[in-house]
Amino acid sequence: MLASGSIISGPAQTITIKGSDTLLGLSQKWADAYKAKHPGVALQVAGGGAPAAFAALAEKKLDIALVSRSIRYKEAEPCEAAFGQRPAEYKVAVSGLAVYVNASNPVKVLTYDELFGIFKGKHRNWKEVGGEELAISVYAQETNSVQGELFGEEVLNGKGISTEVHILAAPDILKAIAKDPKGIGYGALVQIEGVRPLSIKRAFSSTPVAPSEEAIANRIYPISRFVYCYTAPTGSKDETKAYLDWVRSDEGQQIAREAGYYPLPAKWRRSQ
Repeated sequence: MLASGSIISGPAQTITIKGSDTLLGLSQKWADAYKAKHPGVALQVAGGGAPAAFAALAEKKLDIALVSRSIRYKEAEPCEAAFGQRPAEYKVAVSGLAVYVNASNPVKVLTYDELFGIFKGKHRNWKEVGGEELAISVYAQETNSVQGELFGEEVLNGKGISTEVHILAAPDILKAIAKDPKGIGYGALVQIEGVRPLSIKRAFSSTPVAPSEEAIANRIYPISRFVYCYTAPTGSKDETKAYLDWVRSDEGQQIAREAGYYPLPAKWRRSQ
């Protein structure tokens, strides 16, 4: 393993990175910071979506696929055909969000099924999920945002949201809930007056987990998932390995935190 601070000498080397559109901002921040320390390395960063990234990886047209979820069977097959085995997988950060209600709302815990029902318009009154006789106002982000994508895929199984949901920019959702006793929505884990995060249960029989930085980073809190990098299983360039070592270093993880993600705990950084 190359040290995160090592400088790669010789002619300029290029690392090509393609991945999820929602990760493009994080990928660019990592690339800019790395190039500042390693001027001998050029990084080409692009989005296009996870399926396109895995297809390019199988065609040996890029070095790193940076994606917001794990590789799927149909995406792994062409890579296995090209490389003789599955791509190498690196966990590089954690994505997570909290679900909020107005501070006056007595509901403290919701299950995935209840959230699904609320955001799909099947539950329209708080009384249906243990609350008071009060209509539910639902707030959400666009599905092409980091948290909108996470909620849509993790909680809603990619089935979309009700047409009656209020779509707002991330900074505006919690402000709206703070003014709306009927409101529910999601966003980054922050403290803001007038709203309260809920504990979440994946299933009715599960133990409810309150959102916290530690619970999200350690994947104890349900609405969380890893951010991954995938590379060729063997024969990756030394520059690629050095870059991934740096991304998983304290410095790289601090950049992930500043970009709105959760640093990868040491136990997963040591696993590869």
